[in-house]
Amino acid sequence: MQQEELEEKVTIMEELIQGFEERMNVIETGMAEFLKTFLEQYRDMLNTIAARIETANKRYDHDKIQQNIDDVTKLVSTMPKVIGVKTSHHFGKWSKSLIIGLLVCFVITATSVGTALYLNQRDDKLNNEAYNFWLVRALYPKTAEAIITKLKEDPDGFTAKAEKEMAKQNAIIAAKAQADQADKEQKVAKDNLEKLKSGK
Repeated sequence: MQQEELEEKVTIMEELIQGFEERMNVIETGMAEFLKTFLEQYRDMLNTIAARIETANKRYDHDKIQQNIDDVTKLVSTMPKVIGVKTSHHFGKWSKSLIIGLLVCFVITATSVGTALYLNQRDDKLNNEAYNFWLVRALYPKTAEAIITKLKEDPDGFTAKAEKEMAKQNAIIAAKAQADQADKEQKVAKDNLEKLKSGK
């Protein structure tokens, strides 16, 4: 079975090679004839083109062109490959003064802006405190009158006492906040413990 297939394939290959050889022969003979007819048809035109090229070549002076090329080559060879350039810059008196002045203006502007922001914040705080005292004066006139009287009698002692009370109140507020935070943490820990015990 395989022997028959091989013989059939060999036969097919031989037929293909014979057909290819015939086609190559046709192409070789056809190409020669085509070139022959092409040259016969365009011989006059090719001769005209060759004559024009010859005339154009005679118009230009080849010696002069070669001399120009040589001159340009010499000029290029005399030019330096790298041209070194030294640059230097220095500040004059006017430039130094200007730069120093600008730096001083910048520092003064930055300081002024910082001071203005600080004073604005401080002013807001004082306005809030004044508003609070106005509310006390409006709602509790006797208390406000007592405060004003004590401030007139002993301003330093009363202010010190007030500062001590404010520090005490701030400490109480901080301790309460800390206790609330501890309660929250204890509650979270208790919830976590319950979850772990229940197995969720």
